[in-house]
Amino acid sequence: MLWMITILPYSFLNAQDEDEKTEDQNSIPSFNLSAIDILGGFYFVDPMGIQLASTILPFEGTLDIDNYILGTNDLISIKIDALNPVSLRGIVINPQGDITIPITGSINLSGLTIAEAETKVKKAVSEQIKNPEITITIESPRPAIIHVTGGVPHPGKYIVPAQSRIDQAIFSAMTTGERKPSKTLQNSSNFLGNGEFSFRDIIIQRANGSIIKADLITYFRTGNFKSNPFVKDGDLITVNKLSRESPKLSISGGVKSDFEIEFREGDSPKDLLDIAGGFTEEADKSKLIVFRRSVTGLEKIELNSNEWESFKLLPNDRIIAPINRETDRSTSVWVYGEVELPGNFPIINGITSASDILELSGGVTSDALISAAFLVRNNNPKNALPNDFNADLLKRTSDQIVQGLEYLDAESRISQNKVFVDLNDQNQLQNLKLYDGDRLYIPRDQQTVFVFGQVNNPGYFPFIPSDNISAQTFISKAGGFALAADKGRIFVIKVGSSTWYKPSDTEIQSGDKIFIDRQPIEELNALRTFEIQKAQLRNQRTQLFLTAITTVTGIITTYVAIQNLKN
Repeated sequence: MLWMITILPYSFLNAQDEDEKTEDQNSIPSFNLSAIDILGGFYFVDPMGIQLASTILPFEGTLDIDNYILGTNDLISIKIDALNPVSLRGIVINPQGDITIPITGSINLSGLTIAEAETKVKKAVSEQIKNPEITITIESPRPAIIHVTGGVPHPGKYIVPAQSRIDQAIFSAMTTGERKPSKTLQNSSNFLGNGEFSFRDIIIQRANGSIIKADLITYFRTGNFKSNPFVKDGDLITVNKLSRESPKLSISGGVKSDFEIEFREGDSPKDLLDIAGGFTEEADKSKLIVFRRSVTGLEKIELNSNEWESFKLLPNDRIIAPINRETDRSTSVWVYGEVELPGNFPIINGITSASDILELSGGVTSDALISAAFLVRNNNPKNALPNDFNADLLKRTSDQIVQGLEYLDAESRISQNKVFVDLNDQNQLQNLKLYDGDRLYIPRDQQTVFVFGQVNNPGYFPFIPSDNISAQTFISKAGGFALAADKGRIFVIKVGSSTWYKPSDTEIQSGDKIFIDRQPIEELNALRTFEIQKAQLRNQRTQLFLTAITTVTGIITTYVAIQNLKN
């Protein structure tokens, strides 16, 4: 067996001396090969082939040796097994389809398969070496020259690396029009978002006249290589445009990916189900429902699983995978805080109640603050309510003034998912139905009351139940009223519901908050303006009084003058 230690440079070692050659018919004749005496055999490297090999681009998979056709620019190796083995590396098929090797001269291999080429080379080598065995290996397959046409932005001729698939081959024609082979090795799915083109019905016309098709949507969603074949030298690839009226298909419901795609002749429900990624866990996997428009209206066709592959879809059919609500076993809720067994519990959506969950969790502990429990709803679209709060929609027909709309916005910013839960109200607990992802919180009772606002020392103060407990008791503990306190505006904010009460209207409980409002204080500018307005008003009154006196005096003077004239 021949072992390669180094790749020889652009020159060759001297051949063995003529004196060392024997007349044996299996010996190598006089040609310029590199001898490796220690290992046995001869080794030849074409320097032009080595230079070409340095520009080789990566390609996918392995070549189909049985069907690969040799042609110009293929880089091959030839191994000759004989008494003295010969290895010929970096042999390039020239534009005439020939290879040139020291043993035989030129041999035309263009248009041959590997097996046919081995037979032809063996025949030529047999004239110099007795009973040789020939093995041809492709070191670098030639790039493919293809044509891309149809509705693509950049039609024309492209050079793509060997073993390129259709998605890589049309990438440049769909994007930049770059003709360099290296530019095709990009993320070939980038252009699929362009809905103007038919990526499910790409037509490939081979040089031999045969026609095949590619479906890139199916390829990228399922990984089916048959939907994205390798291109071959001379392929004519046609990518047509779609119109708004082009027929479509859709699948939705209990599938992993809802989508709408272009219709392709021969599509079946099984094809669309595969593209959708299969069923979700909660789907009814026993049937698919096809909705079809007919001359009489809409038609509903229910298909059993044994019909999915054989049933042929028509343009604009719509498939729905029904949901089996009873099989959705992943739904659960979380319970946090003061229960005997906090954690995540399974539920049946819309059926399990808060009372059921409290029972499963072992009930509340002795440290629970019963009046502060609350539920936070999950935002899962499956749990959306028909009366979901939408401030913008509410504004549409409102006659509120600007201040009213601003208040509406402020209210909409408050979490609409929070639900106050009264653990003492068994009727509410039984009627409060839970949904997947809901979270029930039961806080610990810290036995405190929070006092804040216009008191001298705001903060938390111990709550000790007694008959004479009042808001004034906690205000005193907080150091009494501050200087700006409005003693007529004291409020008790209830824990849990956050409802405001006057102290006389509620009983203070652990967890409540007591708020003391402040007296309104005029701003300096407003106060100055008010004082100026009062001074202006006094001046106006004085001027009015003086004007009235002047007018009366004038009248009296005129009257006296008239009387004097009469006398």
